[in-house]
Amino acid sequence: MKKILSVDDSKAVHAFLDSCLKEKYEMSHVFDGQEAIDLLLKEDTAVFDLILLDWEMPRVTGPEVVKALREANVQTPIIMLTSKNSVEDITMMLDLGVNDYMMKPFTPDLIQDKVQTVLGEG
Repeated sequence: MKKILSVDDSKAVHAFLDSCLKEKYEMSHVFDGQEAIDLLLKEDTAVFDLILLDWEMPRVTGPEVVKALREANVQTPIIMLTSKNSVEDITMMLDLGVNDYMMKPFTPDLIQDKVQTVLGEG
């Protein structure tokens, strides 16, 4: 079973993602960007097949997480989940190295399709 790390400061988002994805994927959760960096740089990053990453979080933001991970050569695919929708924001995140970008709010079908596509299952 493929493993997904959800990084978001909202318990509601974690619960929603679990409800959408836990039947097919093993879900793990952290609540801010610093937790994600600590976990991913400490652990064998091959443990996770995908990272679902929020943009706006306390301590360390999503873009800062992406930058830190990519600078450390962590190549785990990342889908940015955010309400930010400007062309500049999307372009910046793609340039930093995210694999895809999803606008909140989204439906279960949309997140399932996006995850399957990024993981090469769809």
